[in-house]
Amino acid sequence: MNFLKKNFLFLAPMAGYTNGACRKIFREYGADGVVSEFVYSRAVLSGAERVLEKLRIEDCERPVGIQIFGSDPSEMAEAAVAVKDLLHPDFIDINFGCPAPNAVKSGAGSALLKNPPQMARIARAMADALGDLPLTAKIRTGWSADSIVLPDAAKMLQDSGVRMLTVHGRTKAQGYEGEADWDLIELTARSLEIPVIGNGSVEKLSSERLAESPCLGFMIGRAALGNPWIFSQMKSRLKNPGAVPEEPSASERARLALRYAELVASGNYSGISSENLTHARSQIMRFLKNAEGFKRLRAGLKTVNSIDELRKLLCEYVQQ
Repeated sequence: MNFLKKNFLFLAPMAGYTNGACRKIFREYGADGVVSEFVYSRAVLSGAERVLEKLRIEDCERPVGIQIFGSDPSEMAEAAVAVKDLLHPDFIDINFGCPAPNAVKSGAGSALLKNPPQMARIARAMADALGDLPLTAKIRTGWSADSIVLPDAAKMLQDSGVRMLTVHGRTKAQGYEGEADWDLIELTARSLEIPVIGNGSVEKLSSERLAESPCLGFMIGRAALGNPWIFSQMKSRLKNPGAVPEEPSASERARLALRYAELVASGNYSGISSENLTHARSQIMRFLKNAEGFKRLRAGLKTVNSIDELRKLLCEYVQQ
């Protein structure tokens, strides 16, 4: 993990959002590192083209990690080696925190918060299989307020070969609601020898707390959706606590929305082309959501099908 430095900023892995086009843009706009959408270990081992498409990375994304979820140690280890050999990421990350029903029902993701010894077994199997390639993990504070597993589970993962730990300061029961427990995140960071990355409403922390945090870095998730400018804004706050972040103009948002559309329509993403943007509309809208006059623009965006239609719509919007 030689690329890590103090106040390192990661883009969080988010299913349905952090595809290659998204990761590329966020790296350009100030994210220091990115992580792929999570993928099921069995899906990796199936070798399905659609699965591998989600995982492909470009050098411009580096440092980039690929996140895997699953519940069987040997299967997770085998999937990790397959990813290492095929895609050559900078690290492989284990998802121990996803609260989504499909992950929990399979006994993976945040379901493993109920069984820290199994988490440790998974980590040990993967670390042994990966050799020199760093293994990292992302975890929540516990299943619920009555079953907090940190910092003990974090120590188990450290002892099992995990070389960096991202802590989301909410329980599985909280989902993405309520306050993140930064006291517990920081207690965990002080309890470990490996780097800890803090996650959970990072953008709401004071500049002073960011600067004084024992976390080596921070991971930004939902606050970054459609808002890659948040990374340069965070860096500005860290460098100059009194700085007032500049917000992007409507034309800047429009240009980036069009660029994202052009990237996903390049032929590398199933079901999306220059003549069919249907499956990319929601992401395109996110880049424009906070722009002045978005409500007027939204109706047109819902019916846009092609790059040419999108370009025309955005040009008219900017000229208004």
